Amino acid sequence: MSSPLSSVYRPSKLRILGMLLALLLLSVLGAACQRGTPAESAVSAHVVVQFADGATHIRPVAWSGEMTRVQALEQAGYDVVSDEAGEAICSIEGYGCPATDCFCPDNLWAQGQWEEDGWDTDAWPPPAVVEGDVLAFRLGAQPDYSDWGLSGRLLEAPNYVAAYGALDWLRGQQEEDGGYDDGFDAIGATVRSLLAVGAAGLDPDAWGEPSLSAYLTQAEAESTRAYAQGSAAAAGKLAIAAQWAGIEPTDLAGLDLADEIAATFDADTGAYGGGSGDAAWAVLGLYALEQPIPQEVIAFFVEAQQEDGGWSWNELQSESEIQHTAIVVQALLAAGESRDSAALSSAMSLVRDAANPDGGYPYQISGDSDLGTTAAVIQALIGMGHQETDGQALYDALAYLRNMQQEDGSLEAWSPLYATQEAIPALIGRTLGPRP
Repeated sequence: MSSPLSSVYRPSKLRILGMLLALLLLSVLGAACQRGTPAESAVSAHVVVQFADGATHIRPVAWSGEMTRVQALEQAGYDVVSDEAGEAICSIEGYGCPATDCFCPDNLWAQGQWEEDGWDTDAWPPPAVVEGDVLAFRLGAQPDYSDWGLSGRLLEAPNYVAAYGALDWLRGQQEEDGGYDDGFDAIGATVRSLLAVGAAGLDPDAWGEPSLSAYLTQAEAESTRAYAQGSAAAAGKLAIAAQWAGIEPTDLAGLDLADEIAATFDADTGAYGGGSGDAAWAVLGLYALEQPIPQEVIAFFVEAQQEDGGWSWNELQSESEIQHTAIVVQALLAAGESRDSAALSSAMSLVRDAANPDGGYPYQISGDSDLGTTAAVIQALIGMGHQETDGQALYDALAYLRNMQQEDGSLEAWSPLYATQEAIPALIGRTLGPRP
């Protein structure tokens, strides 16, 4: 199946003509990029900004004439401080240094652009932004610059372009009431959208009218409370989505999500809710909220681990599930388990062996590739540090997601909405737990 990336990343003459005509809407685009929704037209280039905590934003920019990287950041809605020449980045959104001391020790920003098959950080002074560029700005976390740079730390640019296309499609699927409906559970579907929107650093208050956040916290507050109180897994997933999207998690629809998760903990078993499924999402929710995680939960996961190294949802069946195993891997990392522990080594061995020739991963061993499972595996691979040690598996899995993307930005599946929602954080490289 062909990927739409060729038409998004390398625009045809027809698409370029359409973009030029759409420049009449440039002022609308600028407003939409203010931590709001992806614009639906006039995309000439993409800006990727990754902060020290791994939060990664993808924003579109468009222009007529020439544009510098600093101007691209500004048009994408960022507060930027640069040196006098307008070339070096001193700070973005307040992270970095003042213009008077642009290269102080706090300036750990690296910048570059995608060139064919790699991130180029060497070109200096920065070249003018041209049609089709993908620009990247990444803030390191180590003051000794040991994690500085783009290569090996950011994903390949086509993944970010694909994520933007998926977000643009997702925006168009929003219901008139501000929520989402997959035909099964409107609150669950809306929470998954909130997770995707938050993963990209977009504002849920500006996502739709009425907005995505208003749907959950106001219009359907009672249903949101029922969802969160329905299981430890639901409370944990909502906690991650709220934290990523900037919604106050201590008073969401009248709930303190940390308290809701904590109430499901069984000190005797070390589990949350009904088993490893509930426990994994509960732990990941606490991690997102920066709450303490009881160490008893690690022993619970190890005890529940099956002989092949995997887990099944809440231990309801004997056959391990690759998707759930990948999520438990991230929960164990969030709880403080060492990446070289026997439990994680065994789990990742099972996951790696499950890879299909198309680069995707099945829900259970020997099945067909599944988009949600592949997305969870991508997050586990990144969390385990396999971006550097096992890059081919990660590259192949991401390529599988991109190859399943349709011309409209959605991902082909039995439920395009469900699959696209789950794929977006993985395409961005946003993990549920910690990353190296």
